[in-house]
Amino acid sequence: MIAIIDYGMGNLRSVFKAFEAVGHQAVVTRDPRAIANADHVVLPGVGAFGDCMANLERYELITPIQAA
Repeated sequence: MIAIIDYGMGNLRSVFKAFEAVGHQAVVTRDPRAIANADHVVLPGVGAFGDCMANLERYELITPIQAA
């Protein structure tokens, strides 16, 4: 399973649909357990990375991402 990290920014639906189109199971999540249990992790990029980091901190996702 591929975990697409939902940190409140980015076009997550497009990323999800792209994986679905090529036959891969993916889930959009901000659940640290789902991230830890995923086979692969995707952190969709954005142009405003400062805002991205603020949201990752707010949702307590930095540690799970580093562990993945």
